[in-house]
Amino acid sequence: MDTPLTTPLVLLLLRFLLTIHGAMDSCYDDHEDSPSRCMPKFENAAFNRTVIASNVCGSPPEEYCMQTGSTRSYHRCSVSEPALSHNASLLTDFHTDEEPTWWQSQSMFYGVQHPNSVNLTLHLGKAYEITYVRLKFYTSRPESFAIYKRTREDGPWIPYQYYSASCSKTYGKNAKGYIRPGEDERVALCTDEFSDISPLTGGNVAFSTLEGRPSAYNFDQSTVLQDWVTATDLLISLDRLNTFGDEFFKDSKVLRSYYYAISDYSVGARCKCNGHGSECVLDEQGALVCHCQHHTVGVDCQKCHPFYQDRPWGRATGDTANQCIKCNCSGRSDACVFDAEQYRATGSGGRCVNCRDHTDGPHCERCLENHHRRSPLDPCRPCDCNILGSVTLQCDAEGRCRCRASVTGDKCDACQPGFHSLGPGGCRPCDCDPRGSVEVCSASDGGCHCKANVEGQSCDRWCKPGSFNLQENSPAGCMSCFCSGHSLACRSSDYHAAVDITTDFLEGILILDIIDVNRFQVADVTKFLGNQLLSYGQLLSLTFAAEAQYLLPHSVTVLLEGSGTTLSAHLSPHPGPVLHLDTSQLSGVTLASAAASSSPVTPSPLAAPWVEVCLCPPGYGGQFCELCAPGFTREVPNGGPLSPCVPCSCHHHGPCHPETGVCECSDFTTGPTCTRCLDGYYGNPLIGTTNDCQPCPCPDRTSCAQITETGDVVCTNCPPGQRGTRCEMCEDGFHGDPQGRSGPVRPCQRCNCNGNVDPNALGVCDHMTGRCLKCLGNTEGDYCQRCRPGYYGDALNHTVAQKCKPCSCSPYGTSGSLEECDPYTGRCPCLSHVTGRNCGQCEVGFFNLQPGVGCERCNCNPIGSSSMACHPITGQCMCRPGVEGRLCSICRMGFFGFSTRGCRACNCDPMGSSSMQCHTNGSCPCRQGFVGYKCDQCELNFFHNRATHQCEECPVCYGLVKEQVRAGFFWMSDTLPVCLYLCYGTFPLQLGLKTYCGAVIPQPLLCKVSGGFNLFLLHHVVSVSLSNISLSTMYSPSLLSCVLILFMHGAGPDIIYHSTLMHPERDIGVRPQ
Repeated sequence: MDTPLTTPLVLLLLRFLLTIHGAMDSCYDDHEDSPSRCMPKFENAAFNRTVIASNVCGSPPEEYCMQTGSTRSYHRCSVSEPALSHNASLLTDFHTDEEPTWWQSQSMFYGVQHPNSVNLTLHLGKAYEITYVRLKFYTSRPESFAIYKRTREDGPWIPYQYYSASCSKTYGKNAKGYIRPGEDERVALCTDEFSDISPLTGGNVAFSTLEGRPSAYNFDQSTVLQDWVTATDLLISLDRLNTFGDEFFKDSKVLRSYYYAISDYSVGARCKCNGHGSECVLDEQGALVCHCQHHTVGVDCQKCHPFYQDRPWGRATGDTANQCIKCNCSGRSDACVFDAEQYRATGSGGRCVNCRDHTDGPHCERCLENHHRRSPLDPCRPCDCNILGSVTLQCDAEGRCRCRASVTGDKCDACQPGFHSLGPGGCRPCDCDPRGSVEVCSASDGGCHCKANVEGQSCDRWCKPGSFNLQENSPAGCMSCFCSGHSLACRSSDYHAAVDITTDFLEGILILDIIDVNRFQVADVTKFLGNQLLSYGQLLSLTFAAEAQYLLPHSVTVLLEGSGTTLSAHLSPHPGPVLHLDTSQLSGVTLASAAASSSPVTPSPLAAPWVEVCLCPPGYGGQFCELCAPGFTREVPNGGPLSPCVPCSCHHHGPCHPETGVCECSDFTTGPTCTRCLDGYYGNPLIGTTNDCQPCPCPDRTSCAQITETGDVVCTNCPPGQRGTRCEMCEDGFHGDPQGRSGPVRPCQRCNCNGNVDPNALGVCDHMTGRCLKCLGNTEGDYCQRCRPGYYGDALNHTVAQKCKPCSCSPYGTSGSLEECDPYTGRCPCLSHVTGRNCGQCEVGFFNLQPGVGCERCNCNPIGSSSMACHPITGQCMCRPGVEGRLCSICRMGFFGFSTRGCRACNCDPMGSSSMQCHTNGSCPCRQGFVGYKCDQCELNFFHNRATHQCEECPVCYGLVKEQVRAGFFWMSDTLPVCLYLCYGTFPLQLGLKTYCGAVIPQPLLCKVSGGFNLFLLHHVVSVSLSNISLSTMYSPSLLSCVLILFMHGAGPDIIYHSTLMHPERDIGVRPQ
């Protein structure tokens, strides 16, 4: 018997779930905007989903029969025939009892029976919460089958429910088993309630996932049942068929009546979103996922959003939505994690990570260690406390660090003044000699800032090279060596004692300059004049006396003059307002100096360490290098002690003055430094011997010089036009024999080459004979007086730039050598009929210049050419109009009538002529239908077609009309035209004529001329218009063609205006009467 689909518990759960679905459609309360539980709609999750069947009938096609009680009806199953196919898609399609569809397995004939199972697998695409599974069988229900599930696609199959009449034998289960409170509720039960063979068709099996589960009424708090109802895939395992036992006989017809067949497979379920989503949608990859709310994420909304981790994720219930709470990161992080320990301790489980702005803490609420900020709104900044100078690396809110002793700075990164070398113990005190250092030492390495002329780590060891006398009151520390500027090596003298040069002016009177009260003149100051090297670097003090303090001068200018140099110093001992001075007195002047001692001066206060003793370089002498040593003189004569000393340059021909450097020369030498011989002497005074200069072996004892490399003596002041070591030859460009070495004495004279040589060149003529040797401009001869062979011109003409030009005879027209031409005119010997100076062109009437041959005659036709001359290369003659050919002997294409006036144009009509070339008489060859001298007229019985511009033959009707006219038509006179209008047909027409032809037209034709109509007669136009003509002819009823013919006396029709097949109603100006 059929069992009802639902039990009371199933009905209760369905009603409860539907109520939830209706109330929880939105994930937020509409009125309070507070989160609430929401669920996707309750649906048949199997509808139109693909079921994978391990066995389907129809492959191969098979016969089967239906068990209907006492009778069997036979049917056929074939997968290749849609109407007879029972594939797995029919399990989840739209199902009605009136038109059932079903899936069917192969029959027992093919071995479908225990222990062989048939599996139906349903893939839901994601996790669903299953309420029930319902199967409606098209045949009797199986004796044994089971339902399995799995919670992930690659997970194991978990038993869900067993159905069997032999639970213990088939599945090892008790058929009457149940679950007691406290037991594991995730256990599959077995029942024999739905395993009877009846009904034979339409039996239902419904499995409720929560029926018999003690915690079903507390589902929200039961994680076990929440997991029990969750499935991603379902498997129906059909294990044993129900039979009547007659299969034992192996009758094929019996075996074909047992098989599995299911008409409907439905699954009541919701897409699982854990109460945080109201719908499931397809993601970008096409997979089914929940549309999550409450700040949850995941396929099943099974976890909180990454930044909503302040409390643990929970499934939404009817009491609370368990919405995920946003982490509090103080706006300084975008990521957090859930910290269970923190949640238990504080109630806030969101621990922020990757805090920005150097913050730290579960909520990024404080600065990182060794960072600071003034207020919580400010970003944290590194303290940057110097690890060596700070007591701790943590600074205060202002960023100031706690420094060690001797260390300073907000970051404790600098030594206090007087300390240096910041290290683990702080800074060390400076150790600088106050005599040679300024300010404090370097804070980085303790290096002292030495004065300009002091060296040493502590500025206490020595003066720099070029300085001496280390003193604390000296701005540079050490005094620079003076040494007259010639040495940098000096030391303090031990043989000088300190003395003062003073005066109180008792021996003189101060004179006040009334004009300039700031300038004073004193009387006796001679003791302060002269060489004051012993006061080098010392103080000059001036003392003024006045009756009152305000009378003292506010500034003093001191001038020091000597050796052409003036130094000035502006002194202001008491800066203040400028006062008008009535009187004041210079009462004393003191200059610190020294006096020489014969023995070392001690103790120190009596010594004068500012007096230097110089170590002079070679060439200098004196305590201060103020003298030139013997053999040396000033580089600048009379330059004084500051001028450098250089060795005397007298080349051992006499001594020099130590200040001026002037030499006292001997040995026939002369010059400031004895560097040359006296005039009339030669030699090398620089050798430095007494025989350096010897008398010159030149005429009249003129000057000479000796060549260093060879030792030869050469006269250097020969008479004009002469040259040579002894002036024995003429100069270049001159000729003669001045000393008569080759004969009589002949004075040197300038060579005459008629201006045809380079005046700047050497060896242009023979220095003995005067013959020119380097003629230019293509000239030759002893005096360059003529042109060279191959050139022509006047070599003596000084008025032209190019005196001799090349012959340049043409190799084509020259007879003989190309280098031979008239030496004055340049004319070359030419071949026959060749002309031109260089024989480069043909005579008039000749052309085609060929080497060794000459030119050939043009032979121009005297009738067709306009001249006997032709093109010099091609020989083309100059033709008259319309004439062509090299000799101008034929007419051009399209021309005729060859004569002394040329050829005339044919002017053939291009449409009527078969060729544009006419005959010798000028007539053109005409095409068919054309006539005339130029083929520009139509032939008799032809007319001009304006559309094709051709002469076409007249239609047949024309011949008939012509015969009628010849038979009975007449005209009034020989010279008047007669109008004839013929209409073939019975159409009465209305036409108008403007003028009368004056013709009498026999009946039944009537002609009334009263209009205008264009007719062409040869080259003349006749205007005729027809109107009010009533015509009625019966010549040829089958033709609708009108012809107007104009006749002339003694001739046939010349022009025919023809309109063929013209309907009267469509002809312009013609309409039915």
